[in-house]
Amino acid sequence: MYHFRKLTAVLLFLSLSACATKDYVTHYGIFTAENSLGEERQFRVHWQKVRYEGWTENTFRAFPVVLETQCSKRKIYLYDASFGEGRRCNGDNENDIQYCGDSQLDMDRRGLEVEDHTECLSITDRHGSKDILSLRGDVLINVTCRPKITEKQGLDQKINLDYLLTSEVPYTVSTKYILGGDGDVDKIIPELSTHSSICDPDS
Repeated sequence: MYHFRKLTAVLLFLSLSACATKDYVTHYGIFTAENSLGEERQFRVHWQKVRYEGWTENTFRAFPVVLETQCSKRKIYLYDASFGEGRRCNGDNENDIQYCGDSQLDMDRRGLEVEDHTECLSITDRHGSKDILSLRGDVLINVTCRPKITEKQGLDQKINLDYLLTSEVPYTVSTKYILGGDGDVDKIIPELSTHSSICDPDS
């Protein structure tokens, strides 16, 4: 019985070790542009890759690309085809790394209604990458939608929900990468300031 328990413990340890996440690679870029209201803001785009250690090989997985707007609580998540059909947008660009619009939250660049799962944002790089694992260097962000709601009333203050202004040409953003860390993005890359002098200068 002792040997059986010891063997079980060893197998459990090996199985846990085989799927442990060890190595993160965090890519990010910070740039200045306008939000949909024409306010100058900083924006932060970032994504992570993680290496899963296996018995015979290493497996890499990518997390979604995240686009954040200074002073705004709304984060835009962009997915590639590896995240499944539910994350795919309608139309001919189904292989893009994309954010699919929500008719309750988004409208087109002219302020007209959009259907659910309309492609509103996409990202690639100078190599035309279609998957997040391949993204590197300068990235190109294409924005074709606007937020339908730019703010809502919270319990004690208004909450900003704005994001990057639409553009006829993609935004070109230089990115860096950092090896290691525990996966907590805010501990690894610079944060966007939300000081009241920027986000609520009239207060």
